[in-house]
Amino acid sequence: MIANLSASKLRIFPIVSANVYEVNSENSELIPDQKVAIHILELASQNFSTWQTLTGLGLDSTGKLGHLLFQHKLALQAESSSKWQRADFFWKQVQIEFRALQDDPEFWQEIVLKVANIPGCEIINNPIELRHRLLHELFIDTHCGFYNGLMWNVTKPAWQERAFVHIDYIQHLLELSVVDGEEAKKLLGEAWQTRINACKEAKKWQLAIKYSQQRLKYLPNNIGFQGELAEVHYLKNLAKLQEAKNHAQHIQNAKRLLTGIQILEKYLKDYPYNLTIFQLLGSLYYLQAVSLANHHALAKALLCIQKAITYSPDFLQALKVRNDLIETMNQLQEQVNQFRVDIRHGAQLTPKGHRMVAEANASFAAMNIYIDSDEAKETANDFYIAEAVYLWHKIGLPTPPNGWQKELPANSTSGWTSKALLLRDMVKSALQNPPLTKASLPSFWQWKIYDQPDLAALDTKIICAFLERQMFGEEKERVLITPPTGHFKQPPILAPVSRKPKTSSEPFMSWVFSSQDQRIKVQAIAAIVVAIITGSIIMRERAIFTKRENAYQAILAAKQVQNDEAVLKASKEFFNHTSLLKKDERTAQILAIYEESLVRWFPQQSEGEMQAENNQYLELYKKLYKPTVAN
Repeated sequence: MIANLSASKLRIFPIVSANVYEVNSENSELIPDQKVAIHILELASQNFSTWQTLTGLGLDSTGKLGHLLFQHKLALQAESSSKWQRADFFWKQVQIEFRALQDDPEFWQEIVLKVANIPGCEIINNPIELRHRLLHELFIDTHCGFYNGLMWNVTKPAWQERAFVHIDYIQHLLELSVVDGEEAKKLLGEAWQTRINACKEAKKWQLAIKYSQQRLKYLPNNIGFQGELAEVHYLKNLAKLQEAKNHAQHIQNAKRLLTGIQILEKYLKDYPYNLTIFQLLGSLYYLQAVSLANHHALAKALLCIQKAITYSPDFLQALKVRNDLIETMNQLQEQVNQFRVDIRHGAQLTPKGHRMVAEANASFAAMNIYIDSDEAKETANDFYIAEAVYLWHKIGLPTPPNGWQKELPANSTSGWTSKALLLRDMVKSALQNPPLTKASLPSFWQWKIYDQPDLAALDTKIICAFLERQMFGEEKERVLITPPTGHFKQPPILAPVSRKPKTSSEPFMSWVFSSQDQRIKVQAIAAIVVAIITGSIIMRERAIFTKRENAYQAILAAKQVQNDEAVLKASKEFFNHTSLLKKDERTAQILAIYEESLVRWFPQQSEGEMQAENNQYLELYKKLYKPTVAN
């Protein structure tokens, strides 16, 4: 269940319901601000013209706000009727229109002067507060209500639940508000986790990754969110592994595991002290070592198992496998030594024997180089810090302002990591030598950190509460959860008529005049233009074909009776109507006939008898008489 962040304040707009736009403002128990809020909702019932309804243009300030609320009203009605496609259109319109108005201070000031300028109105007579209340108490609260209604009594939500769409709408609206990451977590923390869990359950790994990344945008330094993002990548990588029955499949699994390792190592650079990522990398290196060992690549397997233990020193199974691999390598070297004796006596190695010799020669070299490397030492040191950071958060202390990042210089003795390491040492010492009673715990801790000013600045109550749970065991170990948010006892619930969609579509004319799907509209317009042009060309070509055919037949008929003037007129008609698409094979024939008739006809004309039309026959001939004749 989720509820609005402003729920702990005096609510101004009515609690969102299916008939929120029908609430009566005559209730004597309402304060002036609440009555003004109802009058604002009544703006949705203005008599808009058809043009104003479709476009939202030509409206004054109250008209624009009314049009925005009208879109919200239509969205609420469509969602309540389970007409999701139609609802989505209007939800998007609400966001588009609110975005257009939110940064216009003159607009909100004018609304206040027109609607909220009454005696006793002390809250939403402030333009910024009015905009904030409208956004949170009406628009965001509506999506909270639908999420709650759609998730009511759903024990195992599917990854494509309609309720999850409202998380996206809430996130888009939060972008228009001044809300920090912790506030967003209080609002959406449970919903985020529910959606990610549903995607993981359905093995929709890419969606789970997407939603985990979205969550981190609000709280990039949250180590739990960081760890879950890495975990989803880890699970996605494991899902690609196949049941290996031969060497080729084992090596293929090793390559797939390498992809997962590279991704998590990149995350570890971003989140260098996240213990979960260390443990997941240890697991992937362990699995890669097993795959390589089954492929008989012992030297590489030894390197991988050593990395697994470096990333996760407490990984007992990895320690056992390393011991097994060391023993196997020692046995292999003994076999190879015997091979060398046999070779000196004339024996020949098989291809398998050559591979065994190569593995024995590689031996422990790669593993030993890694053990002595700066990389391994840095990883081991970072793991040690990551454990201290984990304890820090397990205790319940707040994350440093900039998160847990590597400090410069690397051996710095000040900063947050040094505090975490010192706290770890002090807590470990306290647990090893606890006080006799709970009552003495605060003074006991104060004495422990007497000469540690960095620890004295930390919240003593939180640390002592943790020590009390550990030392006296009166409370079970708890996973940290989101603290109480101060929401009202009954969060908003809007239940659609069905959890399954009903047939619907966007209102066509509203969609045409909206700014939504502009790319689709451009493509549609382009397709229409192309269709019109194509149709016009086809019609023109048909007309030209008819005229040319008629002219051609007239030319042939005139030639038969040696009517040269008729030949010239028909030829002129033929050549003045050319096709844009194809070449007419009759062109050369007509040009020859035209030339023959023109040669006979022209000498018969006196200069006085030459008319402008007749001169055109000569000009046409000059134009057509070229080495290459087109059309």
